Amino acid sequence: MKKIAKYSLPGIVFLFTIVPALAETGAREDNSMMLVYLFLGVCGLIIFLQLIPVFVLGFGIIKGFFSGKKKETKPLTH
Repeated sequence: MKKIAKYSLPGIVFLFTIVPALAETGAREDNSMMLVYLFLGVCGLIIFLQLIPVFVLGFGIIKGFFSGKKKETKPLTH
């Protein structure tokens, strides 16, 4: 019995030190995380939709620059 008490006492003391730390993790519940993620998702969607015309315009400029086609102008005749 003395061996069991000798070896289990440090384990019991260790468990008593852990229990308050485990109890505090569930003390505060935050139920608004879904609303926060929804708000951030809408903000990200707005930013993404604002960047689409920028990418389209940039792609058009690059495509026009590297297309290599040049317009031939015909002289006007009367």
